[in-house]
Amino acid sequence: MINYRKLALTLFKILLKQVLLCLGILAFFTFYFGITLSNLAPSFTFGLFLLPVTLATANVFAFYLIPNYLIKERYGWFALYTVYAIVISVFFIVLSSFYGLLFSTSISGLDPDVLLTKNLYLVIIGVYMVVLLVSLFSVFRESYRINLSNRELQYALVNGQLQLKQEELSYLKMQIHPHFLFNTLNTIYGSAIAKKEQTPDLILKLSNLLDYILYQTKKTVVPLQDEIDHLKDYIELEKLRHGEKLKISATFPESSAHIFIPPMLLLPFLENSFKHGKGNEKQAFIELRIELIDSKIQLSLKNSREKALQQTKNESSGIGLANIKKRLELLFPEGHTLEIRSEEDSFDVWLELDTTKIKTHELLDRR
Repeated sequence: MINYRKLALTLFKILLKQVLLCLGILAFFTFYFGITLSNLAPSFTFGLFLLPVTLATANVFAFYLIPNYLIKERYGWFALYTVYAIVISVFFIVLSSFYGLLFSTSISGLDPDVLLTKNLYLVIIGVYMVVLLVSLFSVFRESYRINLSNRELQYALVNGQLQLKQEELSYLKMQIHPHFLFNTLNTIYGSAIAKKEQTPDLILKLSNLLDYILYQTKKTVVPLQDEIDHLKDYIELEKLRHGEKLKISATFPESSAHIFIPPMLLLPFLENSFKHGKGNEKQAFIELRIELIDSKIQLSLKNSREKALQQTKNESSGIGLANIKKRLELLFPEGHTLEIRSEEDSFDVWLELDTTKIKTHELLDRR
């Protein structure tokens, strides 16, 4: 259905532009050709004769050739059509000048030699000065429109990328929860089957961990101390399960409440260590050390591994490690160093995070 109101408004804007352009052309010609005259009427009359060809030439350049050929970098076609336009317009300029000069001098009785129109080159220059000014305005307008359009597209692209990153981070974070809960519930299940006395303690630790997962992980960042407390609960839970079979040593910074990191960022490293570290062939061990140097967090993690279970455990931890790496790339693209070294009987992880280069605030601002 045709929107007549919108169509009428568009036509009105186009007509208004043409009227203003005509008034500007007439004003320019009046003063350009009447610069030596005390009476501007003859120059105004002469300008009326040049108005149609000037208006047509300016419109051809400003609203057709420049937007469709010059701006779009079709320079060959632009040069060709420019030559055509100049040849045709010069012919009509000469024709208009001849009749304009005859008419203006006949009605005013003015000596034709008084007008600047005695030199045809001045007429052509005057017409193309107007065409040049209108064309420059058209180039500026088209450049501004294209620049504005590019900015909008760039903003939309950046906004879309940030939204995708936020959704990807949410997905990666959600992927941790079932993985972690599965392992923890298996631990409690095994303890309950064996009717161990520490089962209530395991349930209490799980309760603390669930509280952290359900509420704290909804935040974009949490104090490092909260994350460390979460790690301590997990370690204590595993200690109750494995007892003397697994030697665990952990060192944490004394004060870390002033440093903030994304929640559940360090736990997957510890989970993988318990997967690899536990075993029956020899004394298994896990060594965890977290240090805080100014705004940088350094994590060093080493655990034993059994040859017989290496392939199975590597496959099961592949998703977890891929998850960790992807989150680090999204959250600390220029602020992290991760080194993972797999030896024959040990597995080493070294991570350094620069918390001043976290990108979480950008994702948060785009929500």
